[in-house]
Amino acid sequence: MKNLLVIELVILAIAAVIALLRGNFMLIIEITGSIGLIFMVTAAILMGSFSSGDRIRANYNPDEEERKQKNRLSEKLFFIGLFNIIMSAFAYKLI
Repeated sequence: MKNLLVIELVILAIAAVIALLRGNFMLIIEITGSIGLIFMVTAAILMGSFSSGDRIRANYNPDEEERKQKNRLSEKLFFIGLFNIIMSAFAYKLI
């Protein structure tokens, strides 16, 4: 969890620096929101949320360790995306 927090804070810091250099603080909202959506869509793809039942069943059988690893990665990506979207909403309220 500590690694996720560091990644999230680095993304937020980079967005803040870019917004400061450009002189447009609305960029914080755009950057963090876009990155959040990208991470959440990637997590959904890895989880198989956009697949049909037959495809999910076929992908479920082959390798349990690989599936667990993919689910852990998907969970981490989801939380990074969720944090970025929350930060985007928080920045929207402040600006």
